[in-house]
Amino acid sequence: MVALFINYYQRALIMRMVIEIESKSELEKLSALFKTFNTVKVISADEPKIPIVRGNKKLDPTALFNIWEKNPRSLEDIREYAWKRNQ
Repeated sequence: MVALFINYYQRALIMRMVIEIESKSELEKLSALFKTFNTVKVISADEPKIPIVRGNKKLDPTALFNIWEKNPRSLEDIREYAWKRNQ
């Protein structure tokens, strides 16, 4: 995935548009089109590579087991709580 960032300048107004494109050939075509405008600045960027970080193997996940033992919850209870919280 490639992103095409377009900044449009008109007096004090600046608008930014981001277009995500699957193929590099389409990116080149759109870049050429937008570069024909005097008030447009085109910045293209590849999708950033996110580093993969390994987890800490010393942590014991069994401490999380049975955290709802005294207050059991069903999936429906969790959904209801989440919907109420988001309203």
